[in-house]
Amino acid sequence: MEEENNTRPQPVEEKKGINPLYLVGGLVLLGLIGFFVVSGNKKAASRTEITSVGTEATPFVSEAPPSGSVKEFTVDGSSYKLDPSTITVNKGDTVKIIFKDSDGRHDLVVDGYNVKTNLIGPGATDTIEFIADKSGSFKYYCSVANHEALGITGTLVVQ
Repeated sequence: MEEENNTRPQPVEEKKGINPLYLVGGLVLLGLIGFFVVSGNKKAASRTEITSVGTEATPFVSEAPPSGSVKEFTVDGSSYKLDPSTITVNKGDTVKIIFKDSDGRHDLVVDGYNVKTNLIGPGATDTIEFIADKSGSFKYYCSVANHEALGITGTLVVQ
């Protein structure tokens, strides 16, 4: 009688380790968290701190409140000029600019503070507000087409 050949393939023992997809996903997640931490909005008056997983977030103030006063200005934008052409404030003041468009379509940009109104039309207004936290002279202007070159500019002086 012939002996039966009982050679069955033996199961291969799998190595236990980290799935490469989990490793890559974890690294991407850590990179995104790092990016958002580094590039967080520094102008925000408050942020949210997560104290632990599964609990509610606790708000905290990330920057000291402004020590200066609120300085409010109305800037009239028209063809070839902004009125007033100079605004003077103190460092630490909160600057509130109400931009009023008298004719055409204009906006108002303040260099150095990364603030800009919306593009508005005749009779409309838009408001921007920021803390004057840097000393110096900063240009403000209409960014539409060649309006800046035509003289629709002014200067913000922060003392």
